[in-house]
Amino acid sequence: MNLPDRLHCPECKGRLDLVSANALRCTHCEQTFPVVDGIADFAGKSITGSDCYGGDGRRDDALSADLLARIRAAAGERWPATLGDVLELGCGRGQMTSAIVAGHAFRSMLVIDTDMDMIRSCRERIATLGTGTDRPVFHATLGGDQNAIRDAVADTVLGLTLLSGIGDVRAFLTMVHRVLKPGGRALFVVPNRRYFQALCQAMAEALVQRYARDGVWPDGHQTVLSILADKRRLLVHRGDVGFLAALDEKHLFDSEALEDGGREIGFATAEMIPLAPDPAGAETVRRILQDAGAPDDAVREFAPLVSSAGQPFFSLLGRQDSSASMLLWLTKGGGPGVRIFSARSLPPPVGFMGPETALGGAPPRWSLEVLARDTPDGIVVTLGGWCLCNVDVLWVRITLDGVIRHAPVWWQRPDVHEVLNRNRLYHPLSALCSGIKSDLLFTGVHAVANECSFHFDMLLSSGLIVTGPAPERLVMDEQLVITH
Repeated sequence: MNLPDRLHCPECKGRLDLVSANALRCTHCEQTFPVVDGIADFAGKSITGSDCYGGDGRRDDALSADLLARIRAAAGERWPATLGDVLELGCGRGQMTSAIVAGHAFRSMLVIDTDMDMIRSCRERIATLGTGTDRPVFHATLGGDQNAIRDAVADTVLGLTLLSGIGDVRAFLTMVHRVLKPGGRALFVVPNRRYFQALCQAMAEALVQRYARDGVWPDGHQTVLSILADKRRLLVHRGDVGFLAALDEKHLFDSEALEDGGREIGFATAEMIPLAPDPAGAETVRRILQDAGAPDDAVREFAPLVSSAGQPFFSLLGRQDSSASMLLWLTKGGGPGVRIFSARSLPPPVGFMGPETALGGAPPRWSLEVLARDTPDGIVVTLGGWCLCNVDVLWVRITLDGVIRHAPVWWQRPDVHEVLNRNRLYHPLSALCSGIKSDLLFTGVHAVANECSFHFDMLLSSGLIVTGPAPERLVMDEQLVITH
């Protein structure tokens, strides 16, 4: 099976012929696609915004080989004697590709990325391994929304750390099901939401315990705060693809949601398997802090403290959720069959006697800094400050002359804990990540007599809406501070 046997025209799905060493041509619509140095180029340009695959090449190779070994161990008897025809999606610089080529049996491999530079690096990395003519490796660039892979061409689909960065996970897995041969399998490494929820709570608890003991934040605390803020944004806004679209990591996954989604799409089996159980959290914290560039001394001191402080949170995790990363293992049925999918029943809704109970007893507090200016496109509101509540705050909602905009609450604000949360009325994670920092454009809204109507409220994850006292009119170029 050659390269044209694995691909079709992304425009009309027609068959492709290799008309020269430098071009593929569709036999139906006759559109041509370049082949650059043996790489089929459908994306047309390098589209990676930054070198997100950088780092020490030898260290990355070792980590990838270790990851693949752990995947194989977790898969156990599911791992086949040969991977057959392999499709790797999102190869990066080829660290995982080289680990497969070096140590695993396969018939052929098609390696795909969105970026030509990544594909070139991947090809150079595996060139010294000697794949041979009996194990050909083909390369192609492909945009995320392009359909250029033919049906049923792969026995194994790999996209190991790819899934959390995909916007439409359902559409992507539907494509994976299509390109798999009957009886084939797909595997992905995905981050576990419940584990990261417990981990963030544990890290926040450990950080404020150290602050309470010493009266100052410990070395490396900025790295910890940055990690907490980034993960809290994903935790609070999980599933909001529009808001998270610009992030490299868009999802943290619940095991049952991916398993149900895989079976609903049509996979014969969909299993989430713990990849590297770390029920105490210390090893995971150590790895995350090292990857984030925290000082070695801070890593050595902080990881055991997180494990100790996090025991109440980690102890609530079941066996399946005992790992920060999970292996999603999907298999396609061997032939036609009738399947009846039945989703798990949802738990009954929780009723509250009153808003005070839902808010955890302590009333929400906030301090908002609002500055508006009128521009040709509309009024721009620069919003800063913080919101503190024992229920996750999804948004601060601003309304000007009937037009609504939302600002997320997730920025790191250790000063809020220092000043307002010494008595621990609010969870440390809520206080440390309570900041607001947004510029909101109200398109087409302009001031009349240098002011406009103004209203704000807070939207909580519990479904409650908290409306705060505020002036009814917002004056342009005059800073407004609203405290409660």
